[in-house]
Amino acid sequence: MTFGDRLRKLRKQLDMTQEQIAKKLNIVRSTYAYYETGKTFPDFDTVVRLAHLFNVTTDYLLDAEPTSP
Repeated sequence: MTFGDRLRKLRKQLDMTQEQIAKKLNIVRSTYAYYETGKTFPDFDTVVRLAHLFNVTTDYLLDAEPTSP
């Protein structure tokens, strides 16, 4: 599952539109839509804000898995 897929899944779980999410983040809808489609990727601060909004960790959003040394 991609970053955009995770965003779409979480947004739909909250029964929100792209426009509603974009307003909460103070960005335009097309910018958020690009995140979901993978056309662009948000900066770190926006990833953190998305994690807070969706009540998930940044690791979940970024699909970060621990690596062994």
